[in-house]
Amino acid sequence: MKIMKKLLMQLILTIVSIILISGLPELIMNKDVSMYFNKIKAVSMDILQLNQMTYFNQGRPRLFLEDIWSPYLYSLTILFGALLIAFCIAQLLTWVTLMLPMFIRRAIKNLLTFLESLPDLLVFALVQMGIVFIYKKTGVLVSNVASMGAEERIYIVPIVCLMILPFVYFYKMMILLSEEELSKQYVEMSLAKGMRRIYVLVVHVTRNTSEGIFHFSKSVLWFMISNLLLVEIIFNIHGITHYMYSDFRPEMLAACLILLVIPFFLLYAFFEWVILYFTKRGELT
Repeated sequence: MKIMKKLLMQLILTIVSIILISGLPELIMNKDVSMYFNKIKAVSMDILQLNQMTYFNQGRPRLFLEDIWSPYLYSLTILFGALLIAFCIAQLLTWVTLMLPMFIRRAIKNLLTFLESLPDLLVFALVQMGIVFIYKKTGVLVSNVASMGAEERIYIVPIVCLMILPFVYFYKMMILLSEEELSKQYVEMSLAKGMRRIYVLVVHVTRNTSEGIFHFSKSVLWFMISNLLLVEIIFNIHGITHYMYSDFRPEMLAACLILLVIPFFLLYAFFEWVILYFTKRGELT
């Protein structure tokens, strides 16, 4: 019950934060605090009456909830797919990396430090160039490099672009946390008892670092949501962020961000409960 109250409070604070941020353009343009709070009040009322909220499509008003679901699910598929792939590949490579000699691990960490400094747009451009290069050399078109219309769906390119830097962040953080965990006494005792290093790494170290990775992944998710806007603009994707930049009003920005955040919040709430359950279970055993 206590954790449910905590999660509910977090959800409320997240929604309130999004609404407050959505009104900042009003404050910046007019430099009037009273107008800012009036805009926040108006945005809040629009969010509470989301079924009546309208957006402008080619100058004509349309009901937001009538048109949003297909682009919304499309964006969620790209976002969730990129997050899941980045996390899973990073975890697998972390297990492999920690079985390697120290000098190789040090070189990998230096490479990751370099990669995480790359600008987002450079990564997107390199992915596009890579697809064109493969097509020229083999005649195989791995994926279209842009959507040709609102009804066309492309997945490979946006997911790859969106997952590369999060993969680098996850990979580096997993290595650092796992190395710190490997230096603890219980690991030495487990190895001395004859347990295989890979077993200790996968079962015990991964479990004990899961909470840190879990909380770190929240900041990675916000980074991915901000990059989703760039990805959908660059690749002409008709997703949820299309409504944010085509009808750039505070209420539209708030509604789109809240719709993006809620499913991931519920997913994170579930995993927080799972991690708490297995961590306590591990402590008891």
